[in-house]
Amino acid sequence: MRFVVAFLLLASSAVHAHGIVAGNELMRKMVNYADKINYQGTFVFVHGGQMDSMKIIHGVSGGEVREKLTSLSGEPREVLRDDETVTCVWPNRKLVTVESTASNHSIPTIIPKKLEGVEQNYIVATGKIQQIAGQDCRNLTIRPIDYYRYGYELCIQPETGMLLRSKMFHPKEGLLEEVMFTSLQYLDQVDSHVFELANNIEGYTWRKPNDPTELIGDNLITDASWGVSKLPPGFSIHKISRRLMSTSDEPVHHMVVSDGYASVSVFIIKPRNADEMQEGPSRYGSINTYSRGFNDHQITVMGEVPIATVEMIGTSIMYEGN
Repeated sequence: MRFVVAFLLLASSAVHAHGIVAGNELMRKMVNYADKINYQGTFVFVHGGQMDSMKIIHGVSGGEVREKLTSLSGEPREVLRDDETVTCVWPNRKLVTVESTASNHSIPTIIPKKLEGVEQNYIVATGKIQQIAGQDCRNLTIRPIDYYRYGYELCIQPETGMLLRSKMFHPKEGLLEEVMFTSLQYLDQVDSHVFELANNIEGYTWRKPNDPTELIGDNLITDASWGVSKLPPGFSIHKISRRLMSTSDEPVHHMVVSDGYASVSVFIIKPRNADEMQEGPSRYGSINTYSRGFNDHQITVMGEVPIATVEMIGTSIMYEGN
């Protein structure tokens, strides 16, 4: 009997190990080819009890990635994205907003940048072949090892590495978001004129960061005195910068904290009016935010992670300058 139990345990471990290897190979293909494929299609985005449908055109030329998204439901909107900026047109509001590109993948889902973080902080398992948008894809479950990160379920096309569906799960509350293609067509190339705005934006209001040429001296040099005394397990600071944002007249100190899959942004700014300070947690769908005033600055921590993660980071922000 002991031999049978030992054999079953050994077989189970071998299957689990094979699932990890196969899962990592599939994820590696997804990461490597995410921005090397030309395609167009439609997808649905389910979040917060709502469902949005959008059309997307994704093109790669000369190493530059460009995308155009057009709403098919809800408030009309048109989004253009390249390696530098994201431009969003709201026809009903006669408004254009421009922000810097925060990620090289605009579909509302997370694609890991470093697989090492996934291997260390999540349990990966492969599942069955399914069919989405008329194409085969293999299911991949990415389960977090603790409550500081969400879990994911991906369905990836084995040959192309194309992500056809993604689900995001709260470790306690269940499904938070789902993105799924309903139609998809691969393209040999995408002409540049496709990425021109379809809307006539004459007379629209523009909201965009201040012109960097208006900043002089060392305004955009990062302040090394800002840091974090305690981070959730598996997370580390990946990037520190000062950036311009349409919501602020001053450069914002920006830190990116990541476990290799999930990312958290930390924004630090000195407001003109102390009464504008915000305190405490807030939530919008899968995005949790924690705010606090510190050293005459407003600290805002936000990301697609559980509230415990942004709270730990937000309460651990420190300043070691004079």
